[in-house]
Amino acid sequence: MAGSEKTGGFGKGWKWALALSLALNLIFVGFLAGAAMRFGGEEMRDRRDGPRGYAGPMLSGEPFVRALPRDERRALARRLRDENFGLPSREERRALYARMIDLLRADPFDAEAVREVLQTQAKAAQDVQALAQAGWIEIIAGMSAAERAEVAEHLEERLDRRREKDKSRP
Repeated sequence: MAGSEKTGGFGKGWKWALALSLALNLIFVGFLAGAAMRFGGEEMRDRRDGPRGYAGPMLSGEPFVRALPRDERRALARRLRDENFGLPSREERRALYARMIDLLRADPFDAEAVREVLQTQAKAAQDVQALAQAGWIEIIAGMSAAERAEVAEHLEERLDRRREKDKSRP
């Protein structure tokens, strides 16, 4: 038909949502890799509970973001989506995964090359985290004392739920 629009496929909004999801996943992977390097082995068992009795290291900023009001969370997501946060392109990400697969299959194993791939991914995650933190602070700084107290209450509830969930795990 003349003048009809193409249907199907992903719209621009879905592509941005997927990119944001990837960015958050990279943050999570970076935190896990860093935590594994820092807290692995016997040393991990000797760690004491963190603030307010939260057991285990903080692996993400998720509780901070989730404590914000919904409209503020959306504004932060928009900011991350709209900012150029220097993530590797899709081709670069695919190449990194392909490189990791090759490195895992290689004999002899090259631990330093694996470390370099993980550091590249962690750097991208840190860049996104820095933008997220800056945006979060900007949102919090614009709140009244009562609004900040409400965010603190939500944050405390989330951390308490995590602590209770951790206690129920073997």
